[in-house]
Amino acid sequence: QRHLLNLQAQYSTGVGIGGGTLMDGWRGAMFKDWTFTSNITVGSGLPETPQYAAGVVTGTGVSGPIRAQYTGAPVYQASGGVFLNKTAYTAPPAGQWGNAGRDSIIGPSTFSLNASMMRTFRLSDRWNFDLRIDATNALNHVVYTSYITAVDNPNQFGAPVNANPMRSLQTTFRLRF
Repeated sequence: QRHLLNLQAQYSTGVGIGGGTLMDGWRGAMFKDWTFTSNITVGSGLPETPQYAAGVVTGTGVSGPIRAQYTGAPVYQASGGVFLNKTAYTAPPAGQWGNAGRDSIIGPSTFSLNASMMRTFRLSDRWNFDLRIDATNALNHVVYTSYITAVDNPNQFGAPVNANPMRSLQTTFRLRF
């Protein structure tokens, strides 16, 4: 993966029994002891190799997936719900290796935003009650993990394999003493 950025941020309001939130009364009590965190990950796609599954190279003993033959057509100029151009690769000549480069396809970009918020309710000097809410994929943004790069399957070549999980929330209640 050529580019990857991880960014974390945290913000905490006033804490402690006398913690200042720049507000008094019930508003100050409502906004005291909150902690907000977020984690953003953005990256370019992972490299993938175009393969031809039914290849046999004479005299090598290799029988199985081999690299496809690159035709010179633009790889990312696709249509019909797929992300890769199926005319960019073909089966290699019989008994030969394909000329497509290893890791010559850049997969889909990555993006995720996870967030959480936590509050401590101080019941007394010894008793505390914690509330925490965690959100995975908080924006519910669809991100595909990879593409189908099997050239011998032209109807599915360039289609996404699967997507990362959708948004999920987890709530935690904890009593500490």
